[in-house]
Amino acid sequence: MVIVVFDADREWYIQGRVYANIIESVPAGMLQDDDLELHMWPARAMGLLRLPGMERDRAERIAAALTDGAARRLRTIDQSDTELVTFYEGLREIAARHA
Repeated sequence: MVIVVFDADREWYIQGRVYANIIESVPAGMLQDDDLELHMWPARAMGLLRLPGMERDRAERIAAALTDGAARRLRTIDQSDTELVTFYEGLREIAARHA
């Protein structure tokens, strides 16, 4: 499980496998560092990725990458699984919402 805190009103509570799927779906070159990979192993147990305490540009890059990763993952899942589709749509909306 990983908790991704975007700001005071936006959080994801997701399983480590969901987090890994989103990370795998982030477009190549979107991030120049390994910020998301650093949280891969903690996500398999219990992790916290807290964006508000980071440098603003870095936090915005990570939020954009997670938003895009969730959107790309949404396009690859079985669209007849309405619960899963709704789940990923919710993740995308939460990550994309501007504070």
